[in-house]
Amino acid sequence: MSNSTTPSVATVAGESFLTGVRVAITHDKEQAHDQADLFTAMGAEVYFYPSIQIIPFDDSDLEHALREAAAGQYDWLVLNDADTAWVVGDAMRAIGVDPNQIPRRLRVATIGCMTEIYTKEFIGLDSAFAPEIYTPEYVAQELHLKPGDRVLLPLSSTTRAGLARCLRDTGAEVTAVNAYRTVIGKGGDPVPVMLWEGKIDVVTFTFPSAVRYFVKRLEYEGGAKAMLDDVCIACIGPLTAAAARDYGFHVSLVPERHTIAGLVEAVNNYFRK
Repeated sequence: MSNSTTPSVATVAGESFLTGVRVAITHDKEQAHDQADLFTAMGAEVYFYPSIQIIPFDDSDLEHALREAAAGQYDWLVLNDADTAWVVGDAMRAIGVDPNQIPRRLRVATIGCMTEIYTKEFIGLDSAFAPEIYTPEYVAQELHLKPGDRVLLPLSSTTRAGLARCLRDTGAEVTAVNAYRTVIGKGGDPVPVMLWEGKIDVVTFTFPSAVRYFVKRLEYEGGAKAMLDDVCIACIGPLTAAAARDYGFHVSLVPERHTIAGLVEAVNNYFRK
């Protein structure tokens, strides 16, 4: 994408302690190329284990709504997670919507640190609102919507209805569109075997659903969570870390900066010991 915000290795300051460190990234190469590039540049060995496969719906509801947004018919585009940002960006490119031509009227709200990153990288838009608290009630309150404001809310087929309901309670007109579904990922490197053989040092998670689907795929392929007892579990932010702990993982680190560069820097500092 022309206005990608992929970080450079210069954004990770200091000496590298990652030479030879084996890192498993729980996304595919397309989604995680920036993370992979930074780790590789610092000497780490990178392996991919896509935990999630995103399957956009074939119907045109999302594309129709995005055309309306490009025509200035919405006040807010609310993105509930990073997967949604990726799907929206892909759909915009498919129908030829240029982010540079989006009317100023349309503002973007991103829920979660990776959602904000993906919105910039995969859609090409800046976030006008990125809440510190991710509950539907808080998001709806802090958006300060007025009755009649039009909100576009693309969703996964498994997303709970709470956010749409809270937004509607403000008097806003909310168009909730089922944009995609998620299934267990496939392909990548033989990470379960490598974990069993003690050949993975770090596993990174950048949003909560990645944790859930990682566990599903690992167990489906004959692995077990206990295989990660001696592995550094690196989570990009507190929400992802909470999901990892809910699944029984010992979270080794959460960076102060909830960005890809911050995550890589935190892993580097972890291996400084």
